[in-house]
Amino acid sequence: MTQTQEKPFRRLIGVFPKKYLLLTGVFISIVYATITVTFGYLLKVLIDAAAEGDRGPFFLVLQVSIGLLIANALLIYFRTRTLGGYTENGLALLRAQYSERITYLTFDTVQNIHSGELLSRGTNDMNRIRNFTFNVIPKLIEAPLTALLALLVLLYLSWQLTLFAFVMIPVLIIGSTLLIKPIGPISKKVQEKLGHINTVVTDFIKGVEVSKAYNLETRLEDKNTRFVEESVSSGKQLALRRGVLGAFSSGFSIIPFITTFVFGGYLVIEGRMTLGSLLAFINLLNFLTWPLTQMSTLIGDAKRDLASANRVFEIIDQPLERSDGDDFPIDTTQPVVAFKDVSFSYPGDQNPVIKQLNFSIKHGESVAFVGPSGGGKSTVTKLLMGYYDTYEGAINVFGHDLRSWSLKALREKLALVSQDTFLFPESIHENIQNGLVEADESMVMAAAKKANAHDFIMAFNDGYQTSLNELGNSLSGGQKQRLSIARAIIKNAPILLLDEATSALDTESEAIIQETLDTLLKDKTSIIIAHRLSTIKNVHKIFVIASGAIVESGTHDTLLAQNGVYTRLYLKQSQLEEGDAHDEIIDF
Repeated sequence: MTQTQEKPFRRLIGVFPKKYLLLTGVFISIVYATITVTFGYLLKVLIDAAAEGDRGPFFLVLQVSIGLLIANALLIYFRTRTLGGYTENGLALLRAQYSERITYLTFDTVQNIHSGELLSRGTNDMNRIRNFTFNVIPKLIEAPLTALLALLVLLYLSWQLTLFAFVMIPVLIIGSTLLIKPIGPISKKVQEKLGHINTVVTDFIKGVEVSKAYNLETRLEDKNTRFVEESVSSGKQLALRRGVLGAFSSGFSIIPFITTFVFGGYLVIEGRMTLGSLLAFINLLNFLTWPLTQMSTLIGDAKRDLASANRVFEIIDQPLERSDGDDFPIDTTQPVVAFKDVSFSYPGDQNPVIKQLNFSIKHGESVAFVGPSGGGKSTVTKLLMGYYDTYEGAINVFGHDLRSWSLKALREKLALVSQDTFLFPESIHENIQNGLVEADESMVMAAAKKANAHDFIMAFNDGYQTSLNELGNSLSGGQKQRLSIARAIIKNAPILLLDEATSALDTESEAIIQETLDTLLKDKTSIIIAHRLSTIKNVHKIFVIASGAIVESGTHDTLLAQNGVYTRLYLKQSQLEEGDAHDEIIDF
């Protein structure tokens, strides 16, 4: 049986550590149920002794009852503490496993699962798991055991009265079983709708600038309202089912008591049963019917909570990035990067993004890929980073097949600056230091100076310790990009990947950064994805890529001399620049 096929209960118990705590909690529940039923029987002895005026048994039973009452209070305390420890230890491990799995999910899996959904499963569903292990499990032990023990005592007190009262109980059990069936699927639907609500909220937070710029508040509010209404609708269905179940259980549970009062009173009158036995019987009958009525609700809660556990395990069972491979030494006599007949389609898309791509890059060379948007330029860097391994053909890095590299070792050889700048909600110092964790303050500052970021950093009151979380979106796009470049500079990797690294900079900052990058590129092997052709005039080779294939290659001058695609693209951009227009992506 695979993990995905394994029942969520068995899987959950298998994951949680310190099972002795769970067993202890179960044992305490058993003892607690036994003492609870014992109380019911002692009521008979107490009332009969009082009716007969027998003080000895009366006070003895009273003392025993007080002792059992204290014991029950202690049992509740220790069960709460024991199961609390079991639950929190297990959730800590499960959360760590969940977070680790998210970190190492394959790139395409992360792209296809919304962050709001991941957040919902890591919070709402985790809380449902807490309820299951802390509340539902002990009650699932305690309720049926209490009912069983109560039944045995009832039979001892009067088997005739027990059979008479038992007529309606099968109806109660069968009806509750039928009513409980839809609760599990409806509960899962409620959790899914809550996940959708988190998705909308996350979208708004991440895209707040676009939302406000395009007046999307109403649209997003309507979308959120729709999901909320769907969630409320599912919640109402769940409440209706639980309400019908509760009404059915409560209604039918009263009938055994009514019949017991009538028939039991007759037995007392006839002298076939003592008054103490009758009152104890009625009290114990509650210990029988109440657990039976609660079992349906408990099973419904268990189904709901296990549905949440299953949603968590669905993420944990997603495919992870491979962890095999080697860390090969850098061999500068081999091409640093070589693509050989590489073709690739994104998962779920039959149309290849790149087709039979062939090129090689020597040590110390800088090459640029230019062409229309969607032509496959950025895909080259994604494949090189090991984000996808479903390509055809071969990709070699320092003479070794990319699939034979350890992904961690491979990525240590690469420094990426992409057009989509992401900075963590940490201090500026920590964000730059993420490029090289062991870097000290002087190294961080040196990298920031090379990226032309030092001056604006020092303009903040806390300098390099300024929290980007506090700044929010107050950093300009150029400032964010310069911090991203500083992060790549401090990494000092032998291969530099620049995916429109200066796209967010103003003309003055771009000139300064470009000069810095030109100096940096002299000691690196670099791959540049560029839309602004003015930034790549000095690279060793330019590949013009369109529709996934290289249509031209050469230096800036040789490509201009060919008077082909590159020439038309260059002349078009030059005309736009002369008209004071900003460089843009040109489709040709």
